[in-house]
Amino acid sequence: LVGQRMPDIGLTAAGAEAVRAYELFHEGRFVLLGLTGDTGAAERAIAGRGARVTAVTAAEHEGHPALDGVREVLVRPDGHIAWATRTADETARHAERAAALAAWAGPADVPIGG
Repeated sequence: LVGQRMPDIGLTAAGAEAVRAYELFHEGRFVLLGLTGDTGAAERAIAGRGARVTAVTAAEHEGHPALDGVREVLVRPDGHIAWATRTADETARHAERAAALAAWAGPADVPIGG
């Protein structure tokens, strides 16, 4: 999936209206998209990167063959996938996510351009 354009799936975040994935990319920031419905996991993961990364946890989402089994996706500001995981183990997924965020969005608590 890495390098491919994120499919424009419909999704609903907890407590929010339904949106299309492409609507999330208008701010020019990375989007960490949680597809497991684990409310708060994506938000906790971006701590210290709020100016560079938007976290969205989908309570529901449309299926798409390319996303079968995918649990989380980090989407670049241009709408292409920087990282995705199908890893079920939460500890392993946390480590993968931390490495991807550091590589793509920089270390936590560093200002843009800093």
